[in-house]
Amino acid sequence: MTYLVDANVLSEPTKPVPNNKVVDWLTANEGDLVVDSIILGELCVGILALPRGRKRTQLEKWFGEVVKTIDCLPWDATISRRWAKLVVDLKQNGDTLPLLDSMIAATALQHDLTVATRNTRDFRKTGVKVLDPFA
Repeated sequence: MTYLVDANVLSEPTKPVPNNKVVDWLTANEGDLVVDSIILGELCVGILALPRGRKRTQLEKWFGEVVKTIDCLPWDATISRRWAKLVVDLKQNGDTLPLLDSMIAATALQHDLTVATRNTRDFRKTGVKVLDPFA
């Protein structure tokens, strides 16, 4: 099974006291993890928002390694159409989703991936398969 790893899972090992369950899950599934460009963008924003210093430098180095080692799925025209349908379907059901989460969900739906995230509540609304490595 291939997992689309959300930023909140992928970045867990960078925490001062990471959740061991998540770190073990990431290690065990290392060969089955992908991200999309939206997730990489979220991570990069978080790093660039930090003041220059040791922590930011460490995270920039970590991010550079992640980018080299994990497959990144592009957000393309096909996924943008899948996203548009998802947004309309949610709206017709009286529901919404944060913009970036809906874009990530569209990628997962288009590629039939399971989203590994702590935010299962929002992603379940989309019909995407989810797994919470924190649980």
